[in-house]
Amino acid sequence: MASVISVPANEGISVKNERDDPEINAMALKMKENFQKSASAAAKQLNSPANVYINRAGRAVALAIAPITQKNNQDKLPKDSEDINSIKGKFSWKSIAGFYVPYIIRVINGEELKFVSVRMAETQLLSKYLHYLHADIYTCTSVRSHFITDSEAKVLNDINIKHCDAVYGKDMFYSNKDYIVRLEDVHEFYTFIEVCYKKLLCNITPGRKEKCGFIRINSESVVPYCIKDGQKYVPLFYFEGETENLRHRAVKLENWNLAYLKFCCKVQGIRNELFASDSCTVTSLDDIKNYFPPETNFEEYWPAKVVDTQLLTNQKSPHVNPPGAWIRAPPEVPAPENTISNSL
Repeated sequence: MASVISVPANEGISVKNERDDPEINAMALKMKENFQKSASAAAKQLNSPANVYINRAGRAVALAIAPITQKNNQDKLPKDSEDINSIKGKFSWKSIAGFYVPYIIRVINGEELKFVSVRMAETQLLSKYLHYLHADIYTCTSVRSHFITDSEAKVLNDINIKHCDAVYGKDMFYSNKDYIVRLEDVHEFYTFIEVCYKKLLCNITPGRKEKCGFIRINSESVVPYCIKDGQKYVPLFYFEGETENLRHRAVKLENWNLAYLKFCCKVQGIRNELFASDSCTVTSLDDIKNYFPPETNFEEYWPAKVVDTQLLTNQKSPHVNPPGAWIRAPPEVPAPENTISNSL
């Protein structure tokens, strides 16, 4: 029969004092060291794209940007928000001139419109020509831009970090600081600067799609033209005399068609005030020809020394056009207090 050890009633049962136990002290010290290491690692990651917190086990855990997929969360989303697609973490890609350009979607007046980050567009796609053209050429265009929202900033950071290995730079994207523009405007602007660069360099139109040029009349007068819907249009202010009948058939040239006409005016050295507005009254070249004698000679023309106009910058020059020089910036938004700039 096994013996039983009895405990004297007057002494009771005592609880082991952990502070006096060497084994417990060693475990506590080890846990403290692990926590300090985790906290230090978390502090180093504060400059990374992901938020970091210390969980109950004392480990640093990254909060990655991810689409919201749970049905319960979807029901709580603000469905009338213009950046609802970015809140859900949605984005896509568009191939332009061999480059895959990421874009996000905004809902404006019930219509889903595609937008591209200005910085992302400049980093790869536009950089092919952007820094070789004088900034004066960008005054020909008027590309409207918008500040990004917090949700859009999260998606753009996600694209840059997770999908592109920070190819768009180490700086974070911030709301009310970074810009987006319409995807179609990015595509149009790329075509515009490509045409400008190649025509200035050697009068070659990429893709054999002529956009603009000059008509020389009787080897004397030179008039710029722009092609719209397959027809050549010339500015009405270049002509004087009996132009009232022409005005009845004249049209307003705007947007990207006007940009090409303004480019030609700059090549020719025309005063800016003559074409500084957002539209220009033009008439078709065919209508103009009817007001000249039948023997009048109209021929295609391009200035021989156009490179000397300084519209092309020296590739070896240290001068670089500032970011966003080609866009029309939105109204400034007051910066929030205690804003800290972070990098990846």
